[in-house]
Amino acid sequence: MGNGGAAGAGAGLTLDRRRLLAGFGAAAVAAAAGPVAGRAAPYPALQALINAYVAEGLVPGAVVGVIKPGAFAPVWMTAGRTEFDGGAPVSPAQSLWRVFSMTKLVTGIAVMQQVAAGKLSIDTPVADIMPEFREMRVLLDPAKGLDSRPAKTVMRVRHLITHTAGFSYAFNGATPLDKEYRRQGLQPMSNGALSSATEAPVPALTEYMARLATIPLLSDPGTNYFYSIGLDVAGGLLERLTGKTLDGIFAEQLFEPLGMRDTGFWVTPAQQKRLAGLYTWRNAKWELLPKPTLIDGPGKTDWDRKPVMLSGGAGLISSASDFARFMQMMLNLGQFGGRQLLPPGVARLAMSNLMEPGVFFDTTQGFGAGGRSMLFETTAREPGKYPVGTWGWGGAASTLCHVDPIRQQAVVLMLQSLGNENGPKEERLNKALGADTGGVG
Repeated sequence: MGNGGAAGAGAGLTLDRRRLLAGFGAAAVAAAAGPVAGRAAPYPALQALINAYVAEGLVPGAVVGVIKPGAFAPVWMTAGRTEFDGGAPVSPAQSLWRVFSMTKLVTGIAVMQQVAAGKLSIDTPVADIMPEFREMRVLLDPAKGLDSRPAKTVMRVRHLITHTAGFSYAFNGATPLDKEYRRQGLQPMSNGALSSATEAPVPALTEYMARLATIPLLSDPGTNYFYSIGLDVAGGLLERLTGKTLDGIFAEQLFEPLGMRDTGFWVTPAQQKRLAGLYTWRNAKWELLPKPTLIDGPGKTDWDRKPVMLSGGAGLISSASDFARFMQMMLNLGQFGGRQLLPPGVARLAMSNLMEPGVFFDTTQGFGAGGRSMLFETTAREPGKYPVGTWGWGGAASTLCHVDPIRQQAVVLMLQSLGNENGPKEERLNKALGADTGGVG
């Protein structure tokens, strides 16, 4: 794969990206579904879950893998095909998926590898590497305008990878700050389903950073969680720190050592044929459609060229097998195939809560390097929740992954469903995992 690529909201469709990201016959299904090698499903509830996703018409196909510590030997379950009208049977190694915000985990871990190498720490001021962020200002009243005051705290590396730096996303709403992000082209991606042709074009990362540094923050760094372009800024920081482009950094630090040959920001012509169809359930007015619409696929894709902006927050395409290699490495505390890509202590740190004391994600959760870090154990009474210590994240097209240190496993779920609030949910995945692997405690 070209170490880069991004996708399009084709057919003239412009999606409401704020709501897009907020959401994360039976006989035919039975014929198309089943674990690899045709054995009885070792995880029957998981197999039943992805069978149900296909039977309910939520997605044409899905693949889920369970990874255990040690050597790389995931247990795979598949259902359906890569498109509703045709496509190929879903395959862990062959089918390629737009993972969107699961990219944030890769960026977060690439940052932590630099921490391990002694090039920076999680508390290094961002301005030490990117001086344009030294004199940041904070909005006085985000609802009223862009009037601002000097920031009271220093923006640090940990704030970038935990969404606590004070940045926002261009699609978060219609406030003056949101409009300023859009005016300056500070979108999540330079093309594709998370960008819009009606807004200013997105610049490359260097110019992106220069423009962003002129815009006030939502809050003082480290004091509040706002889902944001923080991991894109972390990607810019990696480029500045190493003198290399983000695609090259990912390839050198992670993709090549892990054997992730089908992961990158764009696809080759041969890989394009293996793309799963990307479907949206919403029209331009964000009205729920009676059936999903194909907006990107092997026939026509916006991931067929290197994007202007290499998005560390949403840009990657990967196979289920490739991403499972990354998750295997994290489950193994930095080790894969006999190589230690991250020291065990730094791997534990990356998956722990890195937010400042008193700051939370979703009221009670922590946040590690690019993904949530569960702080409390409630699965006995809330089976749809993650066990304590779980680290992971999902993508806009309903992909999911996590490392569960209690059950000693990692999970990767790949499918492609945008904007269906009644579609695939992490709660359904967690309940199936609980049924198959037992409760916690």
